[in-house]
Amino acid sequence: MEGYRKIERTSVPDQIFEELKKSIIAGKWEPGASLPSELQLASEFGVSRMSVRAAIKKLETFGLVEVRMGEGTYVIEFNPAVFLKGLSSIFSKPKNALEILEFRKALEIECLKLGIKKADARDIETLESIFSEYWKALFTEDYKRTVNYDYRFHHQVFLMSKNSLFKEIYESMSELFFLHLGENEQHYRDAYGTANPSMEMDHHGRILKAYKDRDPQAAVNALTKMIDELVAVYEKKSEAEQASGQAGRINA
Repeated sequence: MEGYRKIERTSVPDQIFEELKKSIIAGKWEPGASLPSELQLASEFGVSRMSVRAAIKKLETFGLVEVRMGEGTYVIEFNPAVFLKGLSSIFSKPKNALEILEFRKALEIECLKLGIKKADARDIETLESIFSEYWKALFTEDYKRTVNYDYRFHHQVFLMSKNSLFKEIYESMSELFFLHLGENEQHYRDAYGTANPSMEMDHHGRILKAYKDRDPQAAVNALTKMIDELVAVYEKKSEAEQASGQAGRINA
């Protein structure tokens, strides 16, 4: 096997992962080919088999290889859905909430623009039906039902883009988006005591109206306002936590 550089003793599995990923992307091993054994790779890299095993596990998480018990590790055709699912587990952390909002805003704005042009009457009826159930849920204590219809509303926005890649992204990262929407709802309740129907109506309702009016700018404005207000909620929460932490240190 072609020689690799010796691995420095910092974040060893990640360095091995990067080296192997580069080789796979470069075509060193075609789909269906097996990687060298853990023992061989450990010798080449000058690391432990445990580090190699962790790197291979990460390759598997990102949809680059398949580990077959008793047979070895095989390169597979790249699957964007598996890759995005891997990203979902990485970014589903509270500290990344603002990054998720930025990412979602960029994607959803383009979906709105496409959907306004491409959606048919049945698509808009479906969105309206979902919104109706979401609206009812806001007036109840059923937190899970509210989040479920919030997720379905935004899923429908992605579907109405009629773009398979946008659909694939949303569905592949469904766990991340669902957790993210749930966290948003919880922060609303923390900030305002209960869900704020008038605020929600101002956002989701205006998006629905924009589809009916075929008004892309109105849809973009409604989503932008939705995201901006969420950002403000998160920033306010972060400031409060920092102030609390500083007060704790002063009183210690």
